[in-house]
Amino acid sequence: MLNPFLNKYDTIIFDMDGVITSEQNYWNCAALTVWEYLKWNRGEKINTAEGMERLPEIRKTVFCGDELIKLLKSKGVNSNWDLGYVTVLIAWICGGKEYSGDFSDVLGYAETLSGNIIDEYDALAERVSAVSGFDYGWLRRNSTMWTAMRELFQEWFLGDELHGRSSLHGFKNGLLSREEPIIDKDKLIEIMRLLSRDKRLCTGTGRPYIEMLKPLEDWGIKQYFAADGLCNYDHVINAERAFDDNALTKPHPYMFLKALYGTDYPDKRIIDGDYDASRISGTLIVGDAGSDIMAAQAMGADFCAVLTGAAGKSGRSYFEKMNADHILDSMEDFLV
Repeated sequence: MLNPFLNKYDTIIFDMDGVITSEQNYWNCAALTVWEYLKWNRGEKINTAEGMERLPEIRKTVFCGDELIKLLKSKGVNSNWDLGYVTVLIAWICGGKEYSGDFSDVLGYAETLSGNIIDEYDALAERVSAVSGFDYGWLRRNSTMWTAMRELFQEWFLGDELHGRSSLHGFKNGLLSREEPIIDKDKLIEIMRLLSRDKRLCTGTGRPYIEMLKPLEDWGIKQYFAADGLCNYDHVINAERAFDDNALTKPHPYMFLKALYGTDYPDKRIIDGDYDASRISGTLIVGDAGSDIMAAQAMGADFCAVLTGAAGKSGRSYFEKMNADHILDSMEDFLV
């Protein structure tokens, strides 16, 4: 039986990582990407097999025992591509383009940034340019540096076979095949089955389509989602390019609005606010991070926080301060 609080809603939009899917492999990929990219820019030889062997150590160092992940996520970093990108920018600010530190200074610098970090991306790029001599345009989000880091990340996550080409610095198996749901799989299937009987189910995820689709299909839950409700990071990238707008990822509400009104709904109408706003009152956003609740509140939708993200149960106080409408230990609490 579904929790009665869900009766209010006819549309539910799910973030995926930290809600349905575990982010552990993504964080592993982000750590390996930072490790590889910094070594590459220092002109050092890269051994991808060594990277996989040393993965726990590399992640612990790069993300300061995951404290940097928690901090950046709480400040609105949504995409794990951006997680690696921001980490490298700050590393270069702290130590120049030869940075090879222990990342404790990166954590300290990140603590000084605002609560909505996406507003600081350009400022970070400017600071790196001043410190390193790298071209500002090359450093900006969605430009050459960001794109190169994204490609390295995709190599680690997809592997050579699924990515369709050989990795730049040596063969990579890919971590996508290791994915597991963040809650019990049978309970996840039952929750989605019950919800889909009278609700439109959607995604608003920072994953690109191929990475969103595989777990939904592998776990047998894709059938419960609206075909035009699967909003993913590919939609964000296309809209940002079309409108020369560098800030349509969460915490901007674009992704959740695109899911609500349908992935065929024109981007210009979404960006211009040309939609039936009355539908938002019956919409629930389910997420685990600061960027999710900021985006939900920006569009005026109710928000359900699940404490299965980076901060875990310690995130409750954050969501209480942010006035989340519902706070659950996990999606399992959709059942009573």
